[in-house]
Amino acid sequence: MAELKVWDTDPAIYLFTSLTAGSTHIITATSRMETILKANKIPFKGVDTATNDSAKALFQRRASGKKLPFLVKEGYVLGVCISRDAVPRRKS
Repeated sequence: MAELKVWDTDPAIYLFTSLTAGSTHIITATSRMETILKANKIPFKGVDTATNDSAKALFQRRASGKKLPFLVKEGYVLGVCISRDAVPRRKS
């Protein structure tokens, strides 16, 4: 648990993803989240959970079943990317 304290004290926003994942969903969703953050001028750092053991540990312990990619700040998962198909639409 000591390696997770690094994330708890850092005020930066991190975009956790896996660049080596076989799923095109992760790559597409990561690109979408990057675009949104950049368009809103929100500074962030990208983290590849496949190559960063500390990030992988945080993902496994604190993501509570959420899927990559997602945002992390001060050790907490802030949000995940969902597809538009997963959002219920209002009936006209």
